[in-house]
Amino acid sequence: MTVKVMQTVLSVIGFNAIYNDLHSIDHVEASLYYGDALSNSTPLTGSYSELCKRCATPVLLANQLSAKQVAVLVVQEKESVEQTEGATQAHFSYESVHSLSDALLRSEQIICCDDVAVLIISASLNTAVTNVDNASISFDSSFNGYASLQGSSCLLLSSAKFAQQQQSYVYASINNSCTSTHANMATVIKDSLNKAGLTGDQISGVEVSSCINKQLCDFEQQALLTAYSESCNHTPCKTLTTAVSCHKSVLGEAGMVSQLMGLIHTVIALQQRYRPAIKDWQSPQTALLDKWLSAPFYLFNQAAPVFTNRGNARTYAYSLLTDQTYSHVVLHAEDRQSVHANGFMSHGKQALFIVGADDQKTLLQRVEALSAETNDPQCEFKDKAKQCYQIFKQGNFNYHAVFIAQSWDELTREIKLALNGIKQAFIDEGDWKTPKGSYFSSVPNKNAKTAFLYPGIGATYVGLGRDLFHLFPAIYPHVIGLADDISASLKDELLNPRSVLALDFKTLKQRDLELRNSLANIAECGVGYACVFTKIFEQVFKLNADFASGYSMGEVSMFAALGCWHNPGLMSERLANSDTFNHQLSSELRAIRKLWDLPDINDGEFEQIWETYTIKGSVEQVNAAIKPAERVYITIVNTPDSLVIGGFPADCLQVIERLGVRAMPLNMANAIHSEPAYQEYDNMLALYNMPVTERISTKMISSSCYLPIPQHQKAIAVSIAKCLCERVDFPRLIDALADKQAQVFIEMGAGRSLSSWTDKILKGREQAHLTVPVNAKGTDDQLTYARAVAKLISFGVAIDIECFFSGSLIQQVSN
Repeated sequence: MTVKVMQTVLSVIGFNAIYNDLHSIDHVEASLYYGDALSNSTPLTGSYSELCKRCATPVLLANQLSAKQVAVLVVQEKESVEQTEGATQAHFSYESVHSLSDALLRSEQIICCDDVAVLIISASLNTAVTNVDNASISFDSSFNGYASLQGSSCLLLSSAKFAQQQQSYVYASINNSCTSTHANMATVIKDSLNKAGLTGDQISGVEVSSCINKQLCDFEQQALLTAYSESCNHTPCKTLTTAVSCHKSVLGEAGMVSQLMGLIHTVIALQQRYRPAIKDWQSPQTALLDKWLSAPFYLFNQAAPVFTNRGNARTYAYSLLTDQTYSHVVLHAEDRQSVHANGFMSHGKQALFIVGADDQKTLLQRVEALSAETNDPQCEFKDKAKQCYQIFKQGNFNYHAVFIAQSWDELTREIKLALNGIKQAFIDEGDWKTPKGSYFSSVPNKNAKTAFLYPGIGATYVGLGRDLFHLFPAIYPHVIGLADDISASLKDELLNPRSVLALDFKTLKQRDLELRNSLANIAECGVGYACVFTKIFEQVFKLNADFASGYSMGEVSMFAALGCWHNPGLMSERLANSDTFNHQLSSELRAIRKLWDLPDINDGEFEQIWETYTIKGSVEQVNAAIKPAERVYITIVNTPDSLVIGGFPADCLQVIERLGVRAMPLNMANAIHSEPAYQEYDNMLALYNMPVTERISTKMISSSCYLPIPQHQKAIAVSIAKCLCERVDFPRLIDALADKQAQVFIEMGAGRSLSSWTDKILKGREQAHLTVPVNAKGTDDQLTYARAVAKLISFGVAIDIECFFSGSLIQQVSN
């Protein structure tokens, strides 16, 4: 059989999917992104035609197409499947095909001959609905079966000209589709890649069919491993360039619906700029492991963002294997719209319920009323959250209780805790909160001043910020413009390590350690993600800080994130290439070796001469324990009774022993915030001397002098250089901000250390305050931001939280 080739580039202008309890493409996409196996699925009701209509109608309405502008192709196994009522008469044409590859070829014929769009649709109403515990695929050595679900999926295609005329939103373009028999699979892949002008390692991601049939599974793997490697024209080919995904790990096998859903999953990941995950993936079959390791492929257990370098297009592929044929489809991104909106936040796991009132009695009554509605079978969970939000927007209440929940049962539990907790908060003139993150403040202040706190770089970890660009797509164009290669600046390959084998806890911990041991890497990454966190608050929540301060190298992050420099990406580049941070004050610590007259480094082998420890004690106590000849320095004061010391490891341990305290080594061999760092002061002045922008409204308080820093080029450079050579006194910094009436402290970086220390420092002050961390290692980012929003809303801070309640992948036509 010859290879059938789809010659025309087709635009994807719509899609939708429904699966059992996943009622729209946004629910489906959220489930796919998280990668969780579905544990409980309610059978669908209604007929085949009704299910198809439910799936197709939102797509056609969004594109404002009449029936006569749409040809319908139903992908079905048997001719006897009932047709959508009235389809033959109402639509331009109506046909049945028996595979997605046939549907694509027929779509090309219709689109080229007639000025219409083509709706490809399929549905499955199998009565047996089964679930699985693990979300994996048949390529995995530990695979034990797919779920079996009911559902429908549809895809709307057109020519580029038709899309432009109709002002339709273009999600992606299908570059080509090549189809042949199983015997020609490797040839099909190579022909498809050649037609697209690409090698295998230039494909960012590939969606695989990964059939449950072992023979077909092996056929597909062998073909992909061979063709992608041989097409690369490299000896050997580049590895770890192409992410492997498969929607079946979550949605299981549903016949023709799965064929179409695989293509839709590819479009979503491409358009939404992420690499999907196979959550419970462990390893390929042992017999194929060597081939996998030498091929371009890798797999994630958690989805991760894709960053496009300027001028480079993103390209994904779909490997479609059926019982009779094999197809390889290449798709490329359409980035004419810089913001690719979605419904991930509003359709994701967490829901916010906001209850407002002007007094305690009314507030408790309304909370009880909400509790009563949790037993109403006619009330949909997320719809009720939206109703509460609409009331919140229309009112201007004195008090707000905010509940976070994933289900009616969880909301009921949170409300039960609130009924007593809110009463006690009024008595204590304080707050109430739950482990989940529900929150109420009895002392809100709508006029409270806000401070952004930028933490140091030590809290950076593998996996940092993985979901942020998908939760908040509006920030993408603002962040991508910060550097020519934002992927490198944000250390994508370090934070989201690529592998063919699942990375276990020990391996991930080692990757964390390697990341932390490079001062230049964590500095560059810390600055980059400070910009990301800041853009979320400024661009999405519409909150600009009255004040800002940085802890340690957080001062660098502050100036970059707030837009004080014309080209913040240049700072990222300078940090990456800095001799000061790569060699003099970190890693080999050459400046310190020279100062202490220590032996030179031989062939890359060197003794570790610096360690950093956190200990309990005051500055006075520690200073008294350090002998004059000892190379030990107090580098940071975190709270009045907790600080950081650094220096020669043996000397540090002697001081710790004298103090009789426990110490925790931080595994950070860098000498900033110590007297020896002054060896590099002039180099740091030059490093941070960059042209500045027009004055911003936020007042920036420096830890070099604990006063506002004027937005002048030299003043900023001096402030940072002094900060990095001198001890950080965090209590003094927080007191300075509090004295200026700052009450809301938002931690713009990894971890929650600054928030914890701020709470301790300000404890006992008459003025109420609020600390808000925006990142927590090991906690879902959506939950972390739901907790942050709950605190801010209840405390009275005005922010825009529309993204929690609206948004969809289904985009309306432009008007």
